[in-house]
Amino acid sequence: GGTTGWHTHPGHSLIIVTAGTVTVYEGHDSSCAPHTYTAGMGFVDAGGEHVHVIKNEAAVEARTITVQVIPAGAVRRVDAPDPGHCGF
Repeated sequence: GGTTGWHTHPGHSLIIVTAGTVTVYEGHDSSCAPHTYTAGMGFVDAGGEHVHVIKNEAAVEARTITVQVIPAGAVRRVDAPDPGHCGF
């Protein structure tokens, strides 16, 4: 039931799901289409202006490993406002 909250990063992130399932919602997608990833799958977060939220919508623990490519000295995460079209 956990969530990352809406956020972005100053660079790319490579995410690998190691346990459970995570669902990603993109801030620019007005249809709020879910993108679901299960253990063994991976995805890329472009960072920059790419706002997103990652949620665990299952009843089991989800885990990920993330490698981030960000500028030296930059903050790793930037909180972002809810884009308002996902209804959660």
